[in-house]
Amino acid sequence: MDGAATSPKTSMRINNAVPRLTLLSDLRAGENGCRRARLCSIFSPESPGVKRLCVDLGRLSRWLLAAIWVIVLVPAPTVWAYAHHNSSVRFLDLSPATFEIARREGKPVFLLISAVWCYWCKYFDQNTLKNDEVSKYLNRHYVSIFVDHDRRVDLVRKYVRGLPMIVLFDPDGRVRQSFAGALKSEDFLGVLKHVASDVRTSVATAQPRTPPAGPVIPSSPVPVTPETYRRLREGMLNFVNDHLDTTYGGFGSGDKYPHARLLGYLVGQYDASRDHRYLVAVDKSLDGILSGIYDPVEGGFFRYAEGREWRQPHYEKLLDVNASLVLVLVEAYRVTRTPRYQQAAEATIAYLLRTLHDARAGGFYGSQTADPAYYRLALEERRAARRPPVNRDKVAEWNAQAALVFLAVGQSSGRKDLVDIGLSTLEFMRRNLVSDKGMFHFFDVKTGRGQLRGQLTANGWAALAFLEGYRVSRLDIYRRAAERVLGYARDELFDTAHGAFVDDKTTPLSLGANGIMAEALIQAHRLTGRTDDLAVATRVLAALGGVARSLLVEDADATAVTRAAEAVFFLNAYRQVVEKL
Repeated sequence: MDGAATSPKTSMRINNAVPRLTLLSDLRAGENGCRRARLCSIFSPESPGVKRLCVDLGRLSRWLLAAIWVIVLVPAPTVWAYAHHNSSVRFLDLSPATFEIARREGKPVFLLISAVWCYWCKYFDQNTLKNDEVSKYLNRHYVSIFVDHDRRVDLVRKYVRGLPMIVLFDPDGRVRQSFAGALKSEDFLGVLKHVASDVRTSVATAQPRTPPAGPVIPSSPVPVTPETYRRLREGMLNFVNDHLDTTYGGFGSGDKYPHARLLGYLVGQYDASRDHRYLVAVDKSLDGILSGIYDPVEGGFFRYAEGREWRQPHYEKLLDVNASLVLVLVEAYRVTRTPRYQQAAEATIAYLLRTLHDARAGGFYGSQTADPAYYRLALEERRAARRPPVNRDKVAEWNAQAALVFLAVGQSSGRKDLVDIGLSTLEFMRRNLVSDKGMFHFFDVKTGRGQLRGQLTANGWAALAFLEGYRVSRLDIYRRAAERVLGYARDELFDTAHGAFVDDKTTPLSLGANGIMAEALIQAHRLTGRTDDLAVATRVLAALGGVARSLLVEDADATAVTRAAEAVFFLNAYRQVVEKL
């Protein structure tokens, strides 16, 4: 199951073959008559400042219609955020009043964090929570709270280690037990009874209440210097080398995630050094990704696969995963000329436009729900089947990433329609998600309103995307939107005492989120000339230099691959500042 939990295994494996779709034409570097444009460097931070990717414009005129109509399927139904109001468990929404009820009634609290796209979350709901004995026990002895994973990223940062995530509190809000995974009804009931018994008898099995962990920041900043950057870069490359799975591709020896950021970093390293070892690593990893989590029928990628061998996909399709992989595949094709990379990129763009893009209002929906039975079907069988539903919440940072990808690929291929899709996504964000207090985290299509402000990654990604939109279109509305978002971030999210950006005072510092924000500030400086933006970015890099050094140089063996992937953005921003020294 998602995250740290385990799950039943099956022997199913996706066909390795990637179907040829005549969508984007062959990309021939250096061909006469090609339009050339800079690919966005966000996902490939070490690449040269100007990317070159040429296309045969004669064939490109047919690609978009082919992409949309190559697979004719029943439209995907809509699914809104998890419909827990229909559950046999009486769930409440999280609020201070909810814990007040628990204190007044002397009951423990059952907090469930679940994602609408998550197969094992659905399994837990249908096979455990709907068990009559479990639901009756929860309704009698617990106060139950439901949290939607995609909507409450603030709580995800605090609690989530996998999905579904269960946290059991005592009435005073102390955590008694927490775990990720879909327990069977009898096992889950046993845990519930044990915790409830402890609460009733005041057995002190929980850790005493302690102040929440704040940002982990070194006591003194590390000056931004070329030598520090050299050490950080070497640390990243050593980390990648140590964790690259040379047998099956990907990173690490456990469950396999695509980690497009790291792959983009390796492509950039090849651009800078022409060292073919980087391409070998990219090839091996993309082989695993294409054989393990790629959907050869409809295009697009699943979120991850269980096991070192990519043996069992988890079938949800998320916007950010697919957008980031499109750019990596395009970049990989540019330097390797491997046809299957081009084909997979084309099919994934087609999937995004066909399934997740809102052509009427602009922007992209967040995800398509996991459905193992559906994705095991061949094309003819899928045409008659009910498609997995699409969650129509529009997540700000994922839309920003998609906009960046469509702007980059559209420019590099000479496709104005792809650029227009990127700009229409930015326009949707500007009209619906920008507020006087920065970005809303997501847009609820059902209510027509943005929700949850103050999230660092939403503001950082949106600022980056608006700035790129301004660079491409020269429309001043996007420059103003970026300045509005960055102004809020500087005023409200920047911790002047430590020199770093924080979401709040209760969650650990994010190296990745600070790297994204530093990158946005550097781009703002380049486009507007504001020296204050460069100064704040440099201060962030200095403040977190020790964190990055600890992560990549001093304690790399103990570091999770995901955290190293987040450091890519930090290194990208660091390189750009060093180049100005």
